[in-house]
Amino acid sequence: MILEKLKAMIGDILPMVNPDTVTESTRLVEDMGLNSMTLMLFALAIENEFDVEFADAPNFRTVADVIAFIEANV
Repeated sequence: MILEKLKAMIGDILPMVNPDTVTESTRLVEDMGLNSMTLMLFALAIENEFDVEFADAPNFRTVADVIAFIEANV
């Protein structure tokens, strides 16, 4: 469920990424090509969609890291 929501968000805010190719093991920088700006946009979208808040800048490497954060903070 969370993965599907993330894939929809990725399709909306990151047009350079094909959401159909995103899996839990997808790396945000190496595979999706996120940079500091797009990572921040992604983080803001996560906060809004899942009603979570980052205390510090997120240090996610993979989609699985994002899912684990959401599950731990929802």
